[in-house]
Amino acid sequence: MHLVSFARLDAEHVTAVETLGIKVHGSIGPFHVKRWWQTLRDLRALRSLMKREQIEILHAHYLGANAWYAALTGFHPLVLTVMGGGDVTGPDWQPRGARERLLTPYALRHADLITSWSKVMADVVKPYCRAGVAVETIHGGVDLNRFQPGPPAASLYDKLRLHVGAKIIFSPRLMRPLSNITTIAAAADYVCKRIPDAILVFAAPGEERDVKYENEIKEILKASGLADRARFVGAIPHQEIADYHRLAAVTISIPSTDGTPMTVLESMACGTPVVCGDVADYDREYFENGETVLMAKVGDPRSVGEALTTLLEDRALAGHLANEARRRVVEYGSYEAQMSRMERLYQEVVNERPGEMPVNLTA
Repeated sequence: MHLVSFARLDAEHVTAVETLGIKVHGSIGPFHVKRWWQTLRDLRALRSLMKREQIEILHAHYLGANAWYAALTGFHPLVLTVMGGGDVTGPDWQPRGARERLLTPYALRHADLITSWSKVMADVVKPYCRAGVAVETIHGGVDLNRFQPGPPAASLYDKLRLHVGAKIIFSPRLMRPLSNITTIAAAADYVCKRIPDAILVFAAPGEERDVKYENEIKEILKASGLADRARFVGAIPHQEIADYHRLAAVTISIPSTDGTPMTVLESMACGTPVVCGDVADYDREYFENGETVLMAKVGDPRSVGEALTTLLEDRALAGHLANEARRRVVEYGSYEAQMSRMERLYQEVVNERPGEMPVNLTA
């Protein structure tokens, strides 16, 4: 596999990817219209790379500039993956803006296979695709060997300055406005007045960290007198994230738009109940209100606060949601199951051009 990124990769990430046997070829710049010569330069570089490396499959992740570049190469077979959380939003989505209205349908029409992280998004993009092209629902999958119920690492209590009996609310989403972390902070006042032992733990992945937004969250907590009831842990290494899910009494995830979020499925696999937003993007296979999750109104601190308080107080309900959610993730959402399907689709899409070296264009 060969990787071209649309985000700059630091040396640590390059090493991690190449350890898996993937060859990294750096990144391609933004898609310019006014400075069209830069776009043409990057497009030529991509075509040259594919010819030099004898690429057999071109696979672009996220329905944005990377998909446009991929389609404009004219290469086949072309696979596009719709991720959610920004590229396709809800059942009424349609391309917006001059570039998107022209280039996104163009990319979808030229694809030989479409995969989507949720069935809702798959149904939305189907009208833009060529007749007969498969549109399959496949997501990243959960490593069930790593994400499973159990006690958290004891060292976390000292690291996070937690007292015995603390009820942890864990927010694992990116620290950016799309995630509505300010709504969680505003809901904390409602929760902490009713749950004296509630503590909020916020992850803040460094590569997409918005310091201004993070400070806004801290100001909301400070104004409510809850600065000491929150912990900001920064980026959490993937090998440690399961311990945070197991530590939590509830995981909270309320972005404005989403696909099938792996952080939430990982929480479910660990047996931790989830409060999530009532966004239309979610497949009910995993996100069924009152059966696998408790849904709250996105952007409504009172609704979020009530949902969190309900799960912290009603442990029978929390247990029911956690058990059913884990059952569904184990049945449908394992990494092995999802990637076995992707491997089969790769084989089908190249049945007339057999090969084994896809190139991924990732955001």
